[in-house]
Amino acid sequence: MRRYALFFLVSALLISQSPAPTSPTPTTRTIPLDELRDKIAGGWAGQMIGVSYGAPTEFRFNERILTGAIAWTPENVSNSLNQDDLYVDMTFAKVLDDVGVEATSQQFGTMFRDSKYALWHANLAARRALKRGIQAPLSGTPKYNVHANDIDFQIESDFIGLMAPGMPQAANRIAERAGRVMNYGDGLYGGMFVSGMYAAAFFETDPRRVVEAGLGSIPARSVYGMAIADVLKWSREHPDNW
Repeated sequence: MRRYALFFLVSALLISQSPAPTSPTPTTRTIPLDELRDKIAGGWAGQMIGVSYGAPTEFRFNERILTGAIAWTPENVSNSLNQDDLYVDMTFAKVLDDVGVEATSQQFGTMFRDSKYALWHANLAARRALKRGIQAPLSGTPKYNVHANDIDFQIESDFIGLMAPGMPQAANRIAERAGRVMNYGDGLYGGMFVSGMYAAAFFETDPRRVVEAGLGSIPARSVYGMAIADVLKWSREHPDNW
């Protein structure tokens, strides 16, 4: 999987950044290849460790914070390959590898439709719709998917930011096409937010600025956007106990 990510990241670095609406001139940023490789590997490793670390506690601590120790060893990371957080990412990354960065929603949907792994919620509803002949992006709309606002794309959008280093607009364009296979509205914005943070993290080390970059990738007045803005506001007002 890192092979796919590296190919597109190196390719992406050859493209100048589009200027922001208020920027008078385009800007280009560069990153050493060794650092790029390290950040790509770290991005995938972090996601793999996170999902394999959290999987044993899923649904077991609803509405309360887990304060005790979690029994986990590095060998448990192999469990990450059994998580939809990873294998759906890999499916969509493979589409980009086969088709290119301009892959359409229908092309993402075709490979997703033919997948054999377990799915739930918006993902499962989308695959069922696709198998009935409802093509993407309609497969992710509330008309055909009662889970359209679920978090499925949010947990599967990491690969986009890894393939768009420092380029949130490029990440948004890919997310717009991939995320609509199974999600809509705030369900789509969640994935755009996460991929925007990944893209920003190639050049930004301050956690707040990374979150702010993700927030800048989605509509400010969306419910998702307002929720993130509230959290940022509260953490600034109460840094010690917000």
